[in-house]
Amino acid sequence: MLDFIDQKLLLSTTSKLHSLITKKEAQIMNLKTKLFAVLPLLFGSLLLTPNPARANSFTDDVAIQLINALYGAGLNGYESTHDPYVNMLYHGGSGYLNINLDAGTSYGIVGVCDRDCRDLDITVYDTNGNVIGSDSDRDSTPIVGFTPRRSGTYRVKVDMPHCGTGACYYGVGVFGR
Repeated sequence: MLDFIDQKLLLSTTSKLHSLITKKEAQIMNLKTKLFAVLPLLFGSLLLTPNPARANSFTDDVAIQLINALYGAGLNGYESTHDPYVNMLYHGGSGYLNINLDAGTSYGIVGVCDRDCRDLDITVYDTNGNVIGSDSDRDSTPIVGFTPRRSGTYRVKVDMPHCGTGACYYGVGVFGR
């Protein structure tokens, strides 16, 4: 049998353990409450985040359109000189990309956009910021052809005057010969 002191020590230790367990349970409950408060926000943000599978279908669509536009524009004999640039713009938005081009090479810069886009425009600026070519026709396949006199970094402005949804994917291909 336990003597009185051992019983008192056991009771004191048990009481302390019970207090610790109660504090831990309270902390766990607090965490659960916070977790359940955050979960709807987390799942909501996942629903509003662009779906990679959907994005891939549009980017694949744009890549195929770039190849078709190249041949449709009569740029036979031209080869891709840069990786295709694919991005998205909101209705009425603009985007820019910089490309390094070599003097004396004939280039065709081709733009395309996804099925929801009705109009895409391209303007090309030289190293001094001067417009050297543009296509602002009301179509979804702008093409700008030119041969730079100087090697350097050229700026391509892409405008999305009309997108049937909130945002549309577009692609820009740079072809040379």
